[in-house]
Amino acid sequence: MSYAYYPGCASHGLSKDVDIATRKVFETLGLKLEEVKDWNCCGGGFLDEYDEIGHIALNLRNLSIVEKMGHTKMVTPCSVCLHSHRLATFKYKENKELRKEAEKRMKGTSISYQGKATAEHIVWVLVRDVGIEKIKERVKRPLTGLKVASYYGCQMLRPEEIMGFEPAFKPHSMEDLIAATGATPVPFPMNKACCGFPLMGSNPKVGIKLAFNVLKSAKDQQADILVHPCSLCHLQLDSLQTRIMSEFNVNWTMPAIYVTQLLGLAFGFSPEELGIGKYATEILKSKGVI
Repeated sequence: MSYAYYPGCASHGLSKDVDIATRKVFETLGLKLEEVKDWNCCGGGFLDEYDEIGHIALNLRNLSIVEKMGHTKMVTPCSVCLHSHRLATFKYKENKELRKEAEKRMKGTSISYQGKATAEHIVWVLVRDVGIEKIKERVKRPLTGLKVASYYGCQMLRPEEIMGFEPAFKPHSMEDLIAATGATPVPFPMNKACCGFPLMGSNPKVGIKLAFNVLKSAKDQQADILVHPCSLCHLQLDSLQTRIMSEFNVNWTMPAIYVTQLLGLAFGFSPEELGIGKYATEILKSKGVI
């Protein structure tokens, strides 16, 4: 099975380990990822507010390329990119005035969106297209004894009428994938809260407090590590561990890894091959997982 693949800006930059792990997991499962040719940034989280019509046009450009590649499904590892593309197509299809303005903006360009291609998260593909049982069959290193906080974040689920994969406030896809590895999923109160990444440019004090709230909530439930589904949550929750320890005067960490990094571990890849960081590797060693 083959999918058009939109890695997004973060997965080609500071969250490159997300891209590496995702490609390894999909290859192991016999799935081909064909990167969208000449893709552009989705503008999620800023352009949709600054230039709504431009945001629609940019996202339709990516999906137009996907259609020309012969695909109808574009998968992404980033919840923000997912939300951005699905929001743009929803507005284009449901709002006649916005569609009219977007078509004016796209006139004379190479964009020729036919309404066939749509964006999906890799978590959706893993759960729905591949299936939990097939994932279990690929497990070589069961992660028995590892308690994993299942984090969704705020953009993979909401708004439910646009995302449409599972109930926004009663999801279970992350728990299902975690359990498939042999690890124990740990729900926690803040598992659908914002990680604070969108605020790091404008109000970093509040942004880092939101990250701390998520990590502490997982820690309070005795989780060993946190697993998430977003390239930008990855930057926020994993990269800020040392800064959070300093700013909030705590002596603990709650390492955050991407969902395909967890699956990759269960499939037999090493932490080094998956780009897993120091703090998470230390936890995995202490729990006897590696």
